Amino acid sequence: MKEYTLYLFDFDNTLFDTRCGIEAILKASLPMLGVEYNDDRFAECLGLSLDQVYDRYCGEDRTRYDSYYDEFMRIVNSDAYLGAPPFPETRGVLEFLKSEGKRIGIVSGKKSYKIVNLLRANGMEGYPETVVGFDDTELHKPNPDPILLGMSRFDVPAEETLYIGDSPNDALASAAVGIDCAIVDRHNGLGGYDGVDCTYRIESLEEVIRW
Repeated sequence: MKEYTLYLFDFDNTLFDTRCGIEAILKASLPMLGVEYNDDRFAECLGLSLDQVYDRYCGEDRTRYDSYYDEFMRIVNSDAYLGAPPFPETRGVLEFLKSEGKRIGIVSGKKSYKIVNLLRANGMEGYPETVVGFDDTELHKPNPDPILLGMSRFDVPAEETLYIGDSPNDALASAAVGIDCAIVDRHNGLGGYDGVDCTYRIESLEEVIRW
């Protein structure tokens, strides 16, 4: 992998293992769609936005949307993610990048204050220079707006920027921006998503710093 100046990270299942929170959201909201939660549902929905999950099971039928949205957001606004741990290599990778003078940001579909709280609880709030969360843009990944907002906070060219995520939406948003993307294979990475590609497919964040 080549060396970059700016490293922008997704958060859920990229830097922190937030499976517990995602499971809580799906267990509460999928029944609103007449869908029973199980491990297969987790794999199907991981990395998808709120609307993409709805469309997967209900398509153009919007009759269930309001009750689904309310239940989804009830868990999003709860403490379901409290205690989610960083992946074993997260701290070391961020620490190394910072020591090398690299610029670091987080661009995520999680609400900003939850990201900041989890970073602070783990003594890691000093690593990212900026955090872009769900509440910072009207449109979300795979739309490019969150990554564009993150990039706007740094004076770094696109060709010197890498986005690191774990899902098809991360790869699609990076492609829309025109920057390189690394997908870490936490839960099947891009497996099964035909036509979705990325610059690098990695097994661990440690590969990001193997220049």
